[in-house]
Amino acid sequence: MSSLQALELRSPQRSVELAALRVAPAVTAAPLLLEGITKRWRAGQAPVLDDVSLALAPGTSTLICGRNGVGKTTLMRIAAGLIDADAGRAAVLGSTVHEQRARYQQLVAFLPAGDRGLYARLTVKHHLEFWARIAMVPRARLRAAVEETIDAFELRELQGRRVDRMSMGQRQRLRIAMTFLPAPAVVLLDEPLTSLDSEGVELLQGACAEVRARNGAVLWCVPNEEHARGGFDTRWTLKDGRLVADD
Repeated sequence: MSSLQALELRSPQRSVELAALRVAPAVTAAPLLLEGITKRWRAGQAPVLDDVSLALAPGTSTLICGRNGVGKTTLMRIAAGLIDADAGRAAVLGSTVHEQRARYQQLVAFLPAGDRGLYARLTVKHHLEFWARIAMVPRARLRAAVEETIDAFELRELQGRRVDRMSMGQRQRLRIAMTFLPAPAVVLLDEPLTSLDSEGVELLQGACAEVRARNGAVLWCVPNEEHARGGFDTRWTLKDGRLVADD
Protein backbone atom coordinates (compact mmCIF):
# COMPACT_ATOMS: atom_id res chain seq x y z
CA MET A 1 0.00 0.00 0.00
CA SER A 2 1.35 2.11 -0.63
CA SER A 3 4.25 2.20 2.08
CA LEU A 4 8.75 9.11 -2.01
CA GLN A 5 11.13 19.22 -3.35
CA ALA A 6 12.65 21.72 -5.33
CA LEU A 7 15.10 19.22 -6.70
CA GLU A 8 17.09 19.08 -9.91
CA LEU A 9 17.38 16.03 -12.16
CA ARG A 10 20.86 14.87 -13.07
CA SER A 11 20.46 15.38 -16.81
CA PRO A 12 17.85 15.82 -19.61
CA GLN A 13 18.13 12.07 -20.18
CA ARG A 14 16.96 11.45 -16.61
CA SER A 15 13.84 13.51 -17.35
CA VAL A 16 13.09 11.29 -20.34
CA GLU A 17 13.56 8.10 -18.33
CA LEU A 18 11.43 9.24 -15.42
CA ALA A 19 8.71 10.62 -17.67
CA ALA A 20 7.72 7.00 -18.25
CA LEU A 21 6.43 6.89 -14.67
CA ARG A 22 3.75 9.47 -15.40
CA VAL A 23 0.90 7.00 -15.63
CA ALA A 24 -1.37 8.65 -13.05
CA PRO A 25 -3.67 11.57 -13.83
CA ALA A 26 -2.52 15.02 -12.76
CA VAL A 27 -3.48 16.01 -9.23
CA THR A 28 -5.66 19.11 -9.02
CA ALA A 29 -6.90 19.10 -5.39
CA ALA A 30 -4.92 19.24 -2.13
CA PRO A 31 -3.05 15.92 -2.11
CA LEU A 32 -2.93 15.31 1.65
CA LEU A 33 -4.82 16.91 4.52
CA LEU A 34 -4.30 15.99 8.17
CA GLU A 35 -6.74 17.57 10.59
CA GLY A 36 -6.51 17.38 14.37
CA ILE A 37 -4.60 14.10 14.45
CA THR A 38 -4.29 12.81 18.02
CA LYS A 39 -2.82 9.46 19.03
CA ARG A 40 -2.17 7.84 22.40
CA TRP A 41 -0.66 4.40 22.79
CA ARG A 42 -2.09 3.95 26.29
CA ALA A 43 -4.98 5.54 28.11
CA GLY A 44 -3.88 8.19 30.56
CA GLN A 45 -0.54 8.78 28.87
CA ALA A 46 0.41 11.98 27.11
CA PRO A 47 -0.42 11.75 23.39
CA VAL A 48 2.41 11.00 21.02
CA LEU A 49 0.54 13.20 18.53
CA ASP A 50 -1.51 16.05 19.94
CA ASP A 51 -3.97 17.76 17.58
CA VAL A 52 -1.59 17.75 14.61
CA SER A 53 -2.81 19.42 11.44
CA LEU A 54 -0.93 19.64 8.16
CA ALA A 55 -1.91 20.36 4.55
CA LEU A 56 0.32 19.43 1.62
CA ALA A 57 -0.29 21.67 -1.36
CA PRO A 58 -0.08 20.35 -4.94
CA GLY A 59 3.42 20.32 -6.38
CA THR A 60 5.22 20.69 -3.07
CA SER A 61 7.55 18.82 -0.77
CA THR A 62 7.49 19.05 3.01
CA LEU A 63 10.10 18.08 5.58
CA ILE A 64 9.35 16.99 9.16
CA CYS A 65 12.31 16.69 11.52
CA GLY A 66 12.35 15.32 15.03
CA ARG A 67 14.39 13.09 17.27
CA ASN A 68 13.73 9.37 17.34
CA GLY A 69 10.59 8.41 19.24
CA VAL A 70 8.68 11.69 18.89
CA GLY A 71 5.98 10.22 16.64
CA LYS A 72 7.16 10.87 13.08
CA THR A 73 6.59 7.31 11.94
CA THR A 74 3.25 7.18 13.75
CA LEU A 75 2.14 10.27 11.85
CA MET A 76 3.30 8.73 8.57
CA ARG A 77 1.45 5.48 9.24
CA ILE A 78 -1.75 7.37 10.00
CA ALA A 79 -1.32 9.40 6.81
CA ALA A 80 -0.78 6.16 4.87
CA GLY A 81 -3.98 4.67 6.25
CA LEU A 82 -2.17 1.85 8.08
CA ILE A 83 -3.31 2.76 11.59
CA ASP A 84 -6.15 4.86 12.95
CA ALA A 85 -5.83 8.08 14.89
CA ASP A 86 -7.74 8.41 18.16
CA ALA A 87 -9.10 11.72 16.89
CA GLY A 88 -8.90 13.74 13.70
CA ARG A 89 -8.88 12.68 10.07
CA ALA A 90 -6.54 12.13 7.15
CA ALA A 91 -7.75 12.76 3.61
CA VAL A 92 -6.07 12.28 0.24
CA LEU A 93 -7.70 14.21 -2.62
CA GLY A 94 -10.77 14.43 -0.41
CA SER A 95 -11.00 10.69 0.28
CA THR A 96 -10.53 9.21 3.73
CA VAL A 97 -9.37 5.67 4.33
CA HIS A 98 -12.67 4.81 6.02
CA GLU A 99 -14.81 6.15 3.18
CA GLN A 100 -12.83 4.83 0.20
CA ARG A 101 -10.06 2.53 1.38
CA ALA A 102 -9.13 1.15 -2.04
CA ARG A 103 -8.94 4.59 -3.65
CA TYR A 104 -7.00 6.00 -0.69
CA GLN A 105 -4.39 3.28 -0.80
CA GLN A 106 -4.00 3.64 -4.57
CA LEU A 107 -3.20 7.32 -4.16
CA VAL A 108 -0.69 7.05 -1.30
CA ALA A 109 2.74 5.39 -1.31
CA PHE A 110 4.65 4.89 1.93
CA LEU A 111 8.32 4.03 2.25
CA PRO A 112 8.88 2.92 5.86
CA ALA A 113 12.25 3.21 7.52
CA GLY A 114 14.46 0.14 7.69
CA ASP A 115 14.51 -2.91 5.42
CA ARG A 116 10.84 -3.87 5.50
CA GLY A 117 8.83 -5.24 2.62
CA LEU A 118 11.49 -7.40 0.97
CA TYR A 119 11.70 -11.17 0.66
CA ALA A 120 15.11 -12.80 0.66
CA ARG A 121 14.53 -15.32 -2.13
CA LEU A 122 12.60 -13.10 -4.53
CA THR A 123 14.38 -11.25 -7.31
CA VAL A 124 14.14 -7.54 -8.04
CA LYS A 125 11.70 -8.11 -10.90
CA HIS A 126 9.56 -10.47 -8.84
CA HIS A 127 9.29 -7.81 -6.12
CA LEU A 128 8.19 -5.18 -8.62
CA GLU A 129 5.64 -7.48 -10.24
CA PHE A 130 4.27 -8.53 -6.86
CA TRP A 131 4.09 -4.93 -5.63
CA ALA A 132 2.39 -3.74 -8.81
CA ARG A 133 -0.44 -6.18 -8.09
CA ILE A 134 -0.65 -5.18 -4.42
CA ALA A 135 -0.74 -1.51 -5.44
CA MET A 136 -3.57 -2.29 -7.87
CA VAL A 137 -1.78 -1.16 -11.02
CA PRO A 138 -4.24 -1.93 -13.87
CA ARG A 139 -3.54 -5.32 -15.44
CA ALA A 140 -3.12 -3.74 -18.88
CA ARG A 141 -0.42 -1.41 -17.51
CA LEU A 142 1.32 -3.78 -15.13
CA ARG A 143 4.06 -5.19 -17.33
CA ALA A 144 4.92 -1.81 -18.85
CA ALA A 145 4.95 -0.14 -15.43
CA VAL A 146 7.41 -2.75 -14.12
CA GLU A 147 9.72 -2.39 -17.11
CA GLU A 148 9.62 1.41 -16.96
CA THR A 149 10.42 1.34 -13.25
CA ILE A 150 13.36 -1.01 -13.78
CA ASP A 151 14.81 1.42 -16.32
CA ALA A 152 14.00 4.59 -14.40
CA PHE A 153 15.74 3.35 -11.26
CA GLU A 154 18.59 1.71 -13.15
CA LEU A 155 17.80 -1.80 -11.94
CA ARG A 156 18.16 -3.60 -15.27
CA GLU A 157 21.42 -5.35 -14.32
CA LEU A 158 19.90 -6.36 -10.97
CA GLN A 159 16.46 -7.48 -12.16
CA GLY A 160 17.26 -11.19 -11.83
CA ARG A 161 19.16 -10.96 -8.55
CA ARG A 162 17.70 -12.23 -5.29
CA VAL A 163 17.43 -9.80 -2.41
CA ASP A 164 19.65 -11.90 -0.14
CA ARG A 165 22.45 -11.37 -2.67
CA MET A 166 22.14 -7.59 -2.79
CA SER A 167 23.85 -4.86 -0.82
CA MET A 168 21.92 -2.66 1.61
CA GLY A 169 22.08 0.23 -0.85
CA GLN A 170 20.71 -1.92 -3.66
CA ARG A 171 17.90 -3.09 -1.44
CA GLN A 172 17.00 0.47 -0.55
CA ARG A 173 16.93 1.43 -4.22
CA LEU A 174 14.54 -1.47 -4.85
CA ARG A 175 12.29 -0.35 -2.01
CA ILE A 176 12.23 3.17 -3.42
CA ALA A 177 11.41 1.84 -6.90
CA MET A 178 8.51 -0.17 -5.44
CA THR A 179 7.22 2.96 -3.71
CA PHE A 180 7.09 5.03 -6.87
CA LEU A 181 5.97 2.27 -9.27
CA PRO A 182 2.20 2.98 -9.07
CA ALA A 183 2.71 6.75 -9.76
CA PRO A 184 1.08 7.87 -6.50
CA ALA A 185 -0.38 11.29 -5.78
CA VAL A 186 1.21 11.40 -2.33
CA VAL A 187 4.55 9.90 -1.33
CA LEU A 188 5.53 9.45 2.32
CA LEU A 189 9.24 8.88 2.91
CA ASP A 190 10.50 7.80 6.33
CA GLU A 191 14.30 8.25 6.47
CA PRO A 192 14.64 7.36 2.77
CA LEU A 193 18.35 8.06 2.31
CA THR A 194 19.54 5.21 4.52
CA SER A 195 22.31 3.24 2.76
CA LEU A 196 21.90 5.12 -0.55
CA ASP A 197 24.93 6.12 -2.60
CA SER A 198 25.00 9.43 -4.50
CA GLU A 199 23.47 7.85 -7.60
CA GLY A 200 20.62 6.41 -5.56
CA VAL A 201 19.98 9.81 -3.99
CA GLU A 202 19.77 11.41 -7.45
CA LEU A 203 17.30 8.76 -8.60
CA LEU A 204 15.15 9.39 -5.54
CA GLN A 205 15.29 13.14 -6.09
CA GLY A 206 14.28 12.73 -9.70
CA ALA A 207 11.32 10.52 -8.77
CA CYS A 208 10.19 13.11 -6.20
CA ALA A 209 10.43 15.82 -8.86
CA GLU A 210 8.17 13.74 -11.11
CA VAL A 211 5.52 13.49 -8.39
CA ARG A 212 5.66 17.25 -7.92
CA ALA A 213 5.44 17.80 -11.67
CA ARG A 214 2.08 15.97 -11.59
CA ASN A 215 0.97 18.34 -8.79
CA GLY A 216 1.33 15.55 -6.27
CA ALA A 217 3.10 16.03 -2.94
CA VAL A 218 6.02 14.48 -1.08
CA LEU A 219 6.46 14.31 2.69
CA TRP A 220 9.86 13.43 4.19
CA CYS A 221 10.46 12.53 7.83
CA VAL A 222 14.04 12.52 9.13
CA PRO A 223 15.76 12.90 12.53
CA ASN A 224 17.30 16.21 11.44
CA GLU A 225 17.72 18.18 8.24
CA GLU A 226 21.23 16.86 7.72
CA HIS A 227 19.58 13.54 6.81
CA ALA A 228 17.73 15.14 3.88
CA ARG A 229 19.04 16.71 0.71
CA GLY A 230 17.65 19.34 -1.59
CA GLY A 231 15.18 22.13 -1.00
CA PHE A 232 11.78 21.89 0.64
CA ASP A 233 8.78 24.17 0.35
CA THR A 234 7.98 23.91 4.06
CA ARG A 235 9.84 22.60 7.09
CA TRP A 236 8.43 21.48 10.42
CA THR A 237 9.75 20.08 13.66
CA LEU A 238 7.72 17.52 15.59
CA LYS A 239 8.21 18.03 19.31
CA ASP A 240 6.08 17.09 22.32
CA GLY A 241 3.37 15.81 20.02
CA ARG A 242 3.00 19.02 18.04
CA LEU A 243 4.29 20.42 14.77
CA VAL A 244 6.28 23.63 14.98
CA ALA A 245 7.00 25.55 11.78
CA ASP A 246 10.67 26.19 11.08
CA ASP A 247 11.65 29.71 10.05
